[in-house]
Formats: sequence, structure tokens, C-alpha cells
Amino acid sequence: MVTLTAGSGLFVLLALFLTVATVWLLLRAIETRPNEIDLRLFLVSIVVIIPFVMVIYFGLATIICNEIVAGRPILPLELSLRKLVAATVTYIGLSAWVWLRWRKVGYLR
Repeated sequence: MVTLTAGSGLFVLLALFLTVATVWLLLRAIETRPNEIDLRLFLVSIVVIIPFVMVIYFGLATIICNEIVAGRPILPLELSLRKLVAATVTYIGLSAWVWLRWRKVGYLR
């Protein structure tokens, strides 16, 4: 059992910030071509892009936190309920944010 230090929460917050910033930048890049935005691109964003970005940033944060606490990377990584709930809430929040943003602008009809 690995006990987390106070600094590990900062890595999770950093991962959350980087996830939101990366998704925001990708949305801005996608919105520069409004004629190509449709339901298919929305579903690709929700099913592929957001989870991929989350896996990269939260996975790196988990590996770094484990290395700080244990002094070495612990692989395979253990999945706790707390991490699963945080990831689920982040995913649902980002998906809802993308949906509301694109619906407000009128891309999704």
C-alpha cells in the first residue's frame, strides 16, 4: 500500500489543468474550420480525444507520484476507487463542456 504525500495532490491538479488546457486548445483548433464540424467529429472528440489526453496526463501524474513516494516506479499501477471516481468526474465534465460549447455556437443541431 502506497501512502500519498501532500505534493501528490499538486500533480493531480496539474494533470487536470493540463487536460483542460489541451482539450481547450484542440477545440479552438477544430473551431477554425466550422464547415467540417459535425456529429461525427463531436463523437470522436468525446470517445477518442478526451480519454487519450486524460490517460497521458493522469498516467504521467500517477507514475511520478508513485516514484516520489516509493523511490521507484511501481508497475503495474493500482487503480483505486478514488482515482476512478476522479477520472470519471473529469471525463463527464469535459464531455459536457464540449457538448455545451458546440451546442451554444450552433455546430450541433
